[in-house]
Amino acid sequence: MTTGQDAGSNLPDRPQLRPVEVSCISHEGSDFFVLKDPRRLSEQSLLVPVSLGPYLQNIDGTNTVDEIVEVALGVGAEPVPEEILDDLLNRLDEMLLLSNGAYVGEMKRRVDEYRAAPSRAPALADFAYPGSAEDLRGYLDGFAFPYMVSEENSLSDSSFDLRAGPLKAIITPHIDYERGGDSYGMIWEQVREQLQDVELFVVFGTDHNGDGPRLTLTGQNYETPLGTLETDTELVDDLSKILSSDDSIDDHAFADEFNHANEHSIELATVWLHRALGRSDAKMLPVLCGSFGRLLMDGAISPDEHPQIFAAIERLQTVTSERRTVFIAAADLAHVGPAFGDIETFLVDSDGRARVESDDKALLESITAGDRKQFFELIKQKADSNKICGLAPIYMTLWASGATSGSWNAYQQCQADEEDTSFVSIGGAALY
Repeated sequence: MTTGQDAGSNLPDRPQLRPVEVSCISHEGSDFFVLKDPRRLSEQSLLVPVSLGPYLQNIDGTNTVDEIVEVALGVGAEPVPEEILDDLLNRLDEMLLLSNGAYVGEMKRRVDEYRAAPSRAPALADFAYPGSAEDLRGYLDGFAFPYMVSEENSLSDSSFDLRAGPLKAIITPHIDYERGGDSYGMIWEQVREQLQDVELFVVFGTDHNGDGPRLTLTGQNYETPLGTLETDTELVDDLSKILSSDDSIDDHAFADEFNHANEHSIELATVWLHRALGRSDAKMLPVLCGSFGRLLMDGAISPDEHPQIFAAIERLQTVTSERRTVFIAAADLAHVGPAFGDIETFLVDSDGRARVESDDKALLESITAGDRKQFFELIKQKADSNKICGLAPIYMTLWASGATSGSWNAYQQCQADEEDTSFVSIGGAALY
């Protein structure tokens, strides 16, 4: 079969499908794949008949269109008219799902637009939380009120132990406030007074669309309805020079910078940080952490053995000796159940829920001991079966902060599907 692609086509010779979110649906007696862009460059979804699956699998950047057809037919795929495949490829390109197609120019345009803006605008204002400062303060105060400590009461009476020295780090969720608001309120209210003399906040957040191990920087300030903390661009420059020597990744520090524009992890932590600080001269360093998944495989190097990340951590540790610094991990814990691809259902009060809670508490104990290697090994021993979303930012926070003690609280298992058979677990910690 020879496709209708001609000399005037804008399609690449060897089209490559970007990583996409894939689900399945049945509609009018037929089965379809639903393709969505995880970066949300396009809000549209593309329905693709399941019969075209073998063709999709070979849109990998190594095959011409004719070779895609040849390989698919070789594994028993149904022949399709050339106009159907042409239409599929063109629609993939129009939706910016081909990494070497229209996506390239559109990404350049959007990155330029992002960098030219006065600051990184809040992506979730008026969606996940109120967009006006007054309404947002009232909304957050509602979660924090049960944990507010009066001036007459010492914060040392709270569940966070403040006798261990100055606060070095905070573990906070990045789940939406509707489900996790009580946890946010407890965590942030009980460390609030300890943040007022901080000069630099380093916020490590999960990059849900980033590969890794990778640290992705940005020079943009993070704006929220409650204010804007200035990003420490001198420190960004220092770290980018270190990370740029990584030959395994093109432009390690900034290749995924646009992920900052829509990534919710740092944003949701920063809203609470702004509430805690009010007006402040402190600066911030926002860092998105790509997945550590490949480091969990047998024989893989440990995170500490990545030379550029090791050097970046050393630079941050030097900074802590020069300025009062607090590290923040914007990180959730387990993601389990059918909503996350598991066969097992996790009904309320089930043994499965209790098992995950036990696993989570072991992780939290390793976190509050400041033991990043035990934290990593506990996850690796279970092959990350609980899908710990905050692995990378928590690891980086423990490493950079040098915390050796702490306490945790605010543990929750948050419903993740209508049947309440899946959940996301969250918790918080103050580290010293």
